[in-house]
Amino acid sequence: MTEETEKNKNNKEMQNQRESEKKGLKERGRKAREGQRSASLWREGGVQSDRLVINVSGMRYETQMRTLARFPHSLLGDPHKRLRYFDPLRNEVFLDRNRACFDSILYFYQSGGRLRRPTHIPLDVFMDELDFYELGEEAMSRFRGEEGFPKEENRALPSHPLQRRLWMLFEHPESSGGARIIAIISVMVIIVSILIFCLETLPDFREDKELREVRHLLTQRVF
Repeated sequence: MTEETEKNKNNKEMQNQRESEKKGLKERGRKAREGQRSASLWREGGVQSDRLVINVSGMRYETQMRTLARFPHSLLGDPHKRLRYFDPLRNEVFLDRNRACFDSILYFYQSGGRLRRPTHIPLDVFMDELDFYELGEEAMSRFRGEEGFPKEENRALPSHPLQRRLWMLFEHPESSGGARIIAIISVMVIIVSILIFCLETLPDFREDKELREVRHLLTQRVF
């Protein structure tokens, strides 16, 4: 009786384990199918609801789709761009980015284009986040102005073709191969000049220089 009871108990445990495994497989299959449906809707430009969940390094945000659509060329405003970061199993966009900066990024969409850098975030870190979210050159230039960046003045090129070519040759190394060669030669001349100045401070070279100066003075006095 004891052996039969033990066998029945083991059989029930195995049966329960199989049933739980089947339920787990069904649940995973259901989530996968839902994720596939969500992803297909994203590719077609549609969504299941008018809200979107954005997970930024574990911090979950939820916003309206029309809020992001105000800037359709940005990373979050373009459905095809943000599809790269869409997790179909969780039905959310996952971004492994700076969480403290994302408050300002989301406020940019909500306010219609205003950028406010948090005081505790370094400027270079915030600029990297702006580049990642592709907020646009207009927003970037406006932010640089608010942060006190000097404005770049576009100098007008000379009207004469020869003058324009010489200007590009000496002022814009990226314009041609010859301009790059001239830029490299200029840098090498500067480096050689610095090395010569440094060598002249050494004692041996200083004594030779003083002897030459003394000989030059004696020669001038003799003649």
